[in-house]
Amino acid sequence: MLVIGAAVILAAVVITMAAIDLGREKQYVTQLLLEKGAALIKAFEAGTRTGMRGGFGANVRLQHLLEETANQPGIFYIAVTDTGGRILAHNDAKRIGGQLFTPEAMRELAPDATEKWRLATEDDGRESFVVYRRFIPSARGRGLHGFHGHHPPMGDPGFFCTDDCDAPGGQHDLRGMPLVIFVGLDVAPIEAARRVDLQNTLTTAGVLLVLGLGGVLALFWAQSYRAQRRALRQTTALASEVVAAMPAGLLLVAPDGRVTMANGAAENLAGVASGGLVGRPVGEVLPPDILENGEGGERQMDVAISGGAPIALGVAVSAVRTEEGTPVGSLVVLRDLREMRRLEAEIRRREKLAAVGNLAAGVAHEIRNPLSSIRGYAAYFGAKFAPGSEDRQAAEVMVREVDRLNRVISELIEFARPSDIKRRPVRLADLASHAARLTLPDATARGVSVDISGAADGPEVTADPDRLTQALLNLCLNAIQAMQPGGVMTLAAGTAPDGRAFLSVADTGGGIADAERDRIFDPYYTTKPHGTGLGLPIAHKIVAAHGGEIVLTARPDGGTVATVYLPSDNRRHKSGEA
Repeated sequence: MLVIGAAVILAAVVITMAAIDLGREKQYVTQLLLEKGAALIKAFEAGTRTGMRGGFGANVRLQHLLEETANQPGIFYIAVTDTGGRILAHNDAKRIGGQLFTPEAMRELAPDATEKWRLATEDDGRESFVVYRRFIPSARGRGLHGFHGHHPPMGDPGFFCTDDCDAPGGQHDLRGMPLVIFVGLDVAPIEAARRVDLQNTLTTAGVLLVLGLGGVLALFWAQSYRAQRRALRQTTALASEVVAAMPAGLLLVAPDGRVTMANGAAENLAGVASGGLVGRPVGEVLPPDILENGEGGERQMDVAISGGAPIALGVAVSAVRTEEGTPVGSLVVLRDLREMRRLEAEIRRREKLAAVGNLAAGVAHEIRNPLSSIRGYAAYFGAKFAPGSEDRQAAEVMVREVDRLNRVISELIEFARPSDIKRRPVRLADLASHAARLTLPDATARGVSVDISGAADGPEVTADPDRLTQALLNLCLNAIQAMQPGGVMTLAAGTAPDGRAFLSVADTGGGIADAERDRIFDPYYTTKPHGTGLGLPIAHKIVAAHGGEIVLTARPDGGTVATVYLPSDNRRHKSGEA
């Protein structure tokens, strides 16, 4: 619509200018013909004055002068009429006495001393430009008819006659009569020139119109091009931001087998700095079979990126083509599955814990009552034997074993019941000190020292101190039992870089094998010759009920660090609360 509107305005301007130019040209032609006719009239009058004075042209008669004057190109006729339009003199003698214009027309023409014009159609159909005014042959004072009362010079008494005045039957002398002179001019050459000018004007207008429209279209296209480039830049910037912010790794591989684009997620997976993948052959970044088996949807596999350790990834490869279908490369999408697999393992572990817990609750309920009876009877019969006798010792062994079974059942019940968390503000430094005091006898018995200097500045959290102490005690006992005499158990507390509070228990034992790390929190799984395998699962359950997690890491110089991460603000997860 903008182009159409501009074209209409431009066309209107060009047409208006052409019309003004044509009107100016017509006015110029009219003025030119009027001046030509006036010049002929004045020249003819000058000729008549010369003839009336004698001398040069003294033998020339009026008719001869008319014929000679009208014989010039572009002149149809020169005629002298009276005020009624009757022809008194004409370059064509045959028309003398005829009527050039009717009396009514002469009254409309109203000739006077000023040159006037009108358009007329001749008998042969040609159009003529007629210039007329009163005929004034005398240059001196003029009477009623434009002449003095004197007679012409005697040398040429018959000059002002329509024909040979000396001939018998000659025309009367025209002196003393009011006369009107008419000059009929041919407008055909002027019209031809006008048509040429019109063609030139129209051609110029057309060229200007085309150039103007071309300019408008060029401006429109330029504006559209700028708008498209601006939109392309915005789209490119948006696409770049989207690609950079995507959690999945993206690699664009050119047809020559080199990486031309890699986002931050792909660089993080490869463990390289920004721009470290661009320009490298794809074989140095990904296994070759990934691109060979592309276009098959996402596949889950362990992939070593840029020579690093294999990690679990979801890999999808798709060909990038232009609108014409020309391939320009391949797009590789790498989705990190490590967290998903960790969550899947956590779900499976929780399902297993739930199943074991339900089973343990039922078994503990059915076994505890008979065990109480067995313990009572064992103590009863043991009291009937003499102290130190084999029977008395056998009864005491039965009592101790029943007590051990009761402890196992208590742990089963503790593990199976919902975690009833009663939160209140508590300092992690106080929890660490309390756990160190409670486990100090066990540590001393095994020859292990306890260091709690790193927990002195532990932050304050909102938690259940009793339940959290139970979890911490299980971690501490597990660490003490994992060390030989001379080992050191270190407790530390503080705030992690992600804002969470942490409480860690480090030992100098033999560490945890990679094969055992995934099963360490499973119930009844233990690497110790004595133990139920429920200490760590119970600790994990308590920490999870607080909205935290337990992370086991290996120490560089040997041993294991168990770190409990807890939310540091008052907005806590409610899972596990009754």
